[in-house]
Amino acid sequence: MAIWTAFLIIPIVNAVTRSGQTTAAHWLVVAAAVAFSGTYLGWGILGWEAGGRAAAIGISAMQVPIAIALTVFDQSGWGYLFCYSAACLAVTMPTRLRFPAVLACAAICFGSVAAGDGDVTTGLSLALSTAGVGALMTMIRTLHDRNGELREARAALANVAVAAERERFARDLHDLLGHSLSVIAIKAELAGRLLPTSPDRAASEVADLETVARQALGEVRDAVSGYRQPTLAGELEGARVALTAAGIEASFAGDPVSLEPAVEAVLAWTVREGATNVIRHSRATRCSVIVRSGVDDAGVEVVDDGVGDGVELRADAGLHDGDGEVAVARAVAANGSGIGNGLAGLRERAASLRGRIEAGAAPGGGYRLAVSVPVGTAVGGGDQR
Repeated sequence: MAIWTAFLIIPIVNAVTRSGQTTAAHWLVVAAAVAFSGTYLGWGILGWEAGGRAAAIGISAMQVPIAIALTVFDQSGWGYLFCYSAACLAVTMPTRLRFPAVLACAAICFGSVAAGDGDVTTGLSLALSTAGVGALMTMIRTLHDRNGELREARAALANVAVAAERERFARDLHDLLGHSLSVIAIKAELAGRLLPTSPDRAASEVADLETVARQALGEVRDAVSGYRQPTLAGELEGARVALTAAGIEASFAGDPVSLEPAVEAVLAWTVREGATNVIRHSRATRCSVIVRSGVDDAGVEVVDDGVGDGVELRADAGLHDGDGEVAVARAVAANGSGIGNGLAGLRERAASLRGRIEAGAAPGGGYRLAVSVPVGTAVGGGDQR
């Protein structure tokens, strides 16, 4: 803006120092030149963004009649002012009107020069210059707009990434703490009931309680660091301990497999979520966990013989099974959050790997949770019991 303003000062100085005109006409030309420069400076100072698009277009449009008057009634050399008008219009007009505004400005330039002294060659030269400057400024403004859109897109992507990371972290904490706290609650209540009659067994439960609590703390720390990747073997063993503590007969079948870390993590979360839901919501007496692997996919299936509707039980539901350790364990396990968040998180994990999840009443009664994930390679053999 400052550089091109200097070119506007030169003709003003020439107009002031020029002789051979009447006093009134001379100073009228000077005033018109100053007015044009003022509109250009006002457009630049106010800014097409700070002052609003309508104000910027209005200031730009004011330049055109001044340029016409100077070109027609003084001399054709003033036709170069249309280049400034075209540049301002190209920057301020809406996208669809930029090129039409530039072409209209070039046509007016040619007509003004032709009407002033009839020099068609000069008029054509100035019109082409006006069109060229306007086209250049149109491209610059378009580039500016695209850069703005890219900045907005990058900001939106950053917000999406932050939201996705928050969801991942919340999902990990839910899956980690939901299982671990269920086991802690079961063992703490059992230890309390066993303490008067079986202090040795109570001490064993307290020792297990400390182990589970420390493991949960480590898992949470790993999740905060973003490094935790659960293993299928570890979750199978954890499910065995939790189900046994809750008084549920657990059976495990399948092949020990070597899978890609992402695939194994989804299956491990499935075992954890399935075992937690069986303990909390099912009233089951038996639960089976089946791990399978094939050439195209691998999966985990958790089936129980409970109520089969997946609804959350009341905190005292387990007490109806009779007095005893199993009843206490079921009562404590039933007191927890619903299964919606866990299954939703598991569904998101499976979907990220184009996997499938099935959750609902089993055909023979009870509840069934099955997750299948495509794999690249899976190697294994033997039985895991």
